[in-house]
Amino acid sequence: MTNVSSLIDQKTGAQSRLIYSDQAIYEQELERIFGRCWLFLAHESQVPNPGDFFRTYMGEDEVVVVRQDDRSIRVFLNTCTHRGNRLTRADRGNARAFSCNYHGWAFGLDGSLVTVPLESEVYFNEIDKNQFRLVPVERVDSYHGLIFGCFDKNAPSLGEYLGDMRWYLDVALDAMPGGTELLGATQKVIIHTNWKLSVENVCGDGYHLGWSHGGALKATQSGDFSGFTVGNSSVDLEGGMSVAGLNGNSVLATLDGVSGYAFYPNPTLALKYLSENRAKAVERLGKLRGEKLWGSQLNLTVFPSLQFLPGLNWFRVYHPKGPGKIEMWTWAIAEKAMPDELKQQILDNELLTFGPAGLFDNDDGDNLSACTVQSRGWRTRQMPVYTNMALGRSGKRVGLPGDIASGVVSEHNQRYFYRRWQEHMQAKDWSEVPQYNLNPLEASDEQRTVQTA
Repeated sequence: MTNVSSLIDQKTGAQSRLIYSDQAIYEQELERIFGRCWLFLAHESQVPNPGDFFRTYMGEDEVVVVRQDDRSIRVFLNTCTHRGNRLTRADRGNARAFSCNYHGWAFGLDGSLVTVPLESEVYFNEIDKNQFRLVPVERVDSYHGLIFGCFDKNAPSLGEYLGDMRWYLDVALDAMPGGTELLGATQKVIIHTNWKLSVENVCGDGYHLGWSHGGALKATQSGDFSGFTVGNSSVDLEGGMSVAGLNGNSVLATLDGVSGYAFYPNPTLALKYLSENRAKAVERLGKLRGEKLWGSQLNLTVFPSLQFLPGLNWFRVYHPKGPGKIEMWTWAIAEKAMPDELKQQILDNELLTFGPAGLFDNDDGDNLSACTVQSRGWRTRQMPVYTNMALGRSGKRVGLPGDIASGVVSEHNQRYFYRRWQEHMQAKDWSEVPQYNLNPLEASDEQRTVQTA
């Protein structure tokens, strides 16, 4: 195991470039982060009926999420227990059994080995089928429609893992009756970058928005977004906040209740929906969240690899494919209560901004790939990189959980992201991983408490 204590310096905000390029560190991440943390697998709207399945990844382990006959969810490694072939090659579908293409072994929805061709003739009816069941993922749970899996039986519950982050997640997932759904097919993009750079770019880096995305802003911006202007000539730090200190989870938020739709060329439909349903959101979420956060731009990050942005309405998971490569899966997310015309506009705008040919994603892809490549050179990789903006300028805000810095430009969240990465990489098991929800809600706060998973 690599000693990572010197690779992240919390006091200066420095990171060693080795963490973006070293193969041994990447292998340690597969074990101690992707093999240990709760990982997003699918949205319940993607597997609504018994027999529905969805193929995805946990780190580099391929798994299949299956809706059972009793409507529960089970998850299995997508590999035949005979010779190891991929079991199902379809991205999603409905099945009564999974048959291996190699020798024809077939497994039921519950993972049981049902059929072995020539069982009596060549195995002489002596095979123990129970021994060859599909291998289940140890822990499976869901939160407001999001299905998560975890390989580690000693991990905290999903509710404990999300902690007070649930208070913010509810703004996106539980503001309206019926919850949310994912729209459209899975949009898959391969980028030659380290997975951490993609996550930190979204979890806290508002700094690049007015500069890297200046052209995209000119093409799409229709409203104010925390005072941002093309060319980073101004910003309103009081118009947003960076929230971290929530077990590695984080939020970047504007606070006006409408700017989530600032990057829609024509936001008329969305603004009408917000106006018509504001009172209902306040009733369900409380005044602060219903007025300040619902409809605002929120960058929600569930450590390590799930991010979604209510407002811009994209929903994304990152699958690592080595230290310098990721497969990025994206959908549009919408509240089920939204009218169909608005849902279609949301999907269209997600494709315009963060789809495979999206204006914003192409800017980010170029930058993040170059950051990764520049971490490989023998001399260059000896230079640290920094997230040191606004160090020490965070604290508590009444009625809001987490350690909070002003504005969406601070690099505050990135520092907490790397802190959590370091904590996991140093810990031998979950007993050594610190749990913290800084500045938790108090009984006097007006909002309802966080929901149970």
